Amino acid sequence: MQRKTVILISFIIIISLISITSVNALRSYDYKYEYMDEAFYYVVDSDDIWYYDAREFVLAEALMLRYEVREEPYSEEEEYRGWSNYYVDFLGEDEVTRSYISALLHRYNGSIATIYTVWGITSASDKYNFTTFADIPKDAWYIPGAQWAYENGIVNGVGGAYFAPERTITREEFAAMLYRYTEYLEVDTSARVDYSDFADSGSVSDWATDAMSWAVAEGLISGKPGKLLAPQDTITRAEVATVIYRYNNEVKAHRDIWDGTL
Repeated sequence: MQRKTVILISFIIIISLISITSVNALRSYDYKYEYMDEAFYYVVDSDDIWYYDAREFVLAEALMLRYEVREEPYSEEEEYRGWSNYYVDFLGEDEVTRSYISALLHRYNGSIATIYTVWGITSASDKYNFTTFADIPKDAWYIPGAQWAYENGIVNGVGGAYFAPERTITREEFAAMLYRYTEYLEVDTSARVDYSDFADSGSVSDWATDAMSWAVAEGLISGKPGKLLAPQDTITRAEVATVIYRYNNEVKAHRDIWDGTL
């Protein structure tokens, strides 16, 4: 009996010490932390950013996630604790690819299978879990999104049996993809505006004029400093998040169909 009591007391003391150590370890960091998938993720991107609301929206809806980054080696304390510590950053200034946008729009459209692919898991039950393109690997995480986007006329191929999944996209290309996605939903896309007051309005490609006019009319694209549309600039993650956020809030006919939750 006495031996059992000693063991019980020892167990309680050990648990208490672990709890205190864990709390102190967390307090020793200046980073915010999020609890995801049984691991602590230390968020290193700032909240003092122009696209804060858009970032929080796409993160909350699992449309976009932060990337793991590591700018310094694990400390001895981290190695000793054996925790899975990851530093993550939204990387708002990074460029995006055709494959990424296809997957994002598929996710936004409500595909649970594509939400899983954020974590590197594909769903065999997804009807688009195959590819007809020669340049998409058979095990690519974005296959359902790319195939869905292509078959529904949202993202076109680049000729032959090629999709160019890793090619970055421009601001006018993203406007066109979002325009086609809205048509796919059978939502009104008739809004137009004269955007000739933008200094670089003449640089919008002929094939993108309707989409750009619609995007400006709907308030999705408001231009860059200097009154520039910058249609040929490669779009960044921050800009993509912002346009999706505005789309969800401003394209009222779409909002009436989809309530903003997955």
